[in-house]
Amino acid sequence: MAFEGSSTSLHWAEFGGQCSHEEIDRQVAALRPLSVDSLIAIGGGKVIDAAKCVAHRLGVALIVCPTLASTDAPCSAAAVVYTAEGVFKDVEFFPGNPDLVVVDTAIIAKAPLRFLLAGMADALATGYEARTCIQNTKARSMVGGRISIAASTLANICSETIFTYADDAVAAAKAGIPDHAFEQVVEANTLLSGTGFESGGLAAAHSVASALTLVPSIEHGFLHGEMVAVGTMIHLQLENDLVELERVEELLARLGLPRALSDLGVEVRDGSEALDTIVDAACSMPFMQNEPFTVTASLLRNAITAVEVRRQSQVPQRRDRQI
Repeated sequence: MAFEGSSTSLHWAEFGGQCSHEEIDRQVAALRPLSVDSLIAIGGGKVIDAAKCVAHRLGVALIVCPTLASTDAPCSAAAVVYTAEGVFKDVEFFPGNPDLVVVDTAIIAKAPLRFLLAGMADALATGYEARTCIQNTKARSMVGGRISIAASTLANICSETIFTYADDAVAAAKAGIPDHAFEQVVEANTLLSGTGFESGGLAAAHSVASALTLVPSIEHGFLHGEMVAVGTMIHLQLENDLVELERVEELLARLGLPRALSDLGVEVRDGSEALDTIVDAACSMPFMQNEPFTVTASLLRNAITAVEVRRQSQVPQRRDRQI
């Protein structure tokens, strides 16, 4: 390996599987006595987010080497922290972004297709949430500032890149060949989405996605981007943007991604405990305050129901997710 023959001492630390305060504290306690001067995170989004927290607490440089393009974690200066059970808890912010991000698309191309698709869904939401935030003068970015034209433009390019290259990138991934389309999508999933969400802001799509982690069957059975896919549908329905809703719906269907709560195993009906939990939690998310109107439980439930009606009207009725 690259460190062989060098004077560098390398210490391996295995990630426990959840970016929780318990895991972060465990890693800090194990690494601090070693007086490490840098941290290298190799893996997916939760590994990377946990490494950001650990590196910050240790005061060392962070090098990120993602093996998946499933989230926008690699380039952002924020980490999503969960409970030990995997329920969304809070977002931790850092004074700077990772010191170095190394993306080898030959490695990314060998990962299961499902991860790339989830990353596309996460990236797709970026432009829509930034659009909401820039149009609402009271909305704020992830670090509390107003949304700049530059941030909004980056976020929009992120979403449009997915629309433009998604199908060709999927074909490349299936062939295991990181061609131009594949690399465009990987850049959107990691760099553009990461800078886009932290500078452009979040809104209803990620509020719903975060709330979905409260349902154990969803948290354990679906990826973050798959939850965001459903969140984006609900976001656009909530804002009554039926043109973009149809555009997103067509792309998600083509990619085999979830488009409604029923695709995640949740029944949209009166008396559904899971639905009640999702609605209440989503309305209380801080990101939801970036919407230009007050999102009440009734409004959100109506949007969820409308998305479900669209989904149920489509034939054949099946889960189209590609693995």
